[in-house]
Amino acid sequence: MLMKLKAIVKGNRVHEVGYRFFLFTRAMELGCERFFAKNQSDGGNQVLLAFIEGDEQQLAEFKMFAQNESPEGADVADIAFKDFSGPIMSLDAFLHYFSADQLNKGIPALLRIDRKQDMMLEKQEKMLEKQDATIAKLEETRADLVQEIKTSRDEVISKLDENREAIIDEISEKKESLGDRLRRIESDISKLKAKVGI
Repeated sequence: MLMKLKAIVKGNRVHEVGYRFFLFTRAMELGCERFFAKNQSDGGNQVLLAFIEGDEQQLAEFKMFAQNESPEGADVADIAFKDFSGPIMSLDAFLHYFSADQLNKGIPALLRIDRKQDMMLEKQEKMLEKQDATIAKLEETRADLVQEIKTSRDEVISKLDENREAIIDEISEKKESLGDRLRRIESDISKLKAKVGI
């Protein structure tokens, strides 16, 4: 004979830990054909309501499981069970309901991710613009430096050429002067030799 049971799970954390699917999976394993679970709040506590239909053995095993097991991350304060007489959806219907509920929760998260991605792309574009401006400034600075180096090099070469010509002129003058002195000395030596009779 089929019976119905309502499980009331209360605690600090029974939502957003996969509790509904955790109990649904056990109902499927036990071969039950009807199951429903929903989250609600009771003051400051989180509450999970689970409804299951099955024979006496299935419900006894479900109660034992619910009392002794909970999903990782759950913080359960109390579990109570009551007889239930209302309608309960089929496992297939609950699976569709649960999937739609999860998708409904996921859509805002996906939209937030999409907005964040758009913001990141905008920031990336701004960074690329700044990078392009920096590269352009560096190119301009490089061009200025190259021009300044060329100008400085040309000035240095020009100064060296002037100095080289002045040095060559000075050397030529000294050479000429030394040549004149040498000729005078040779002339004086010749005159002295003539006087001395050498």
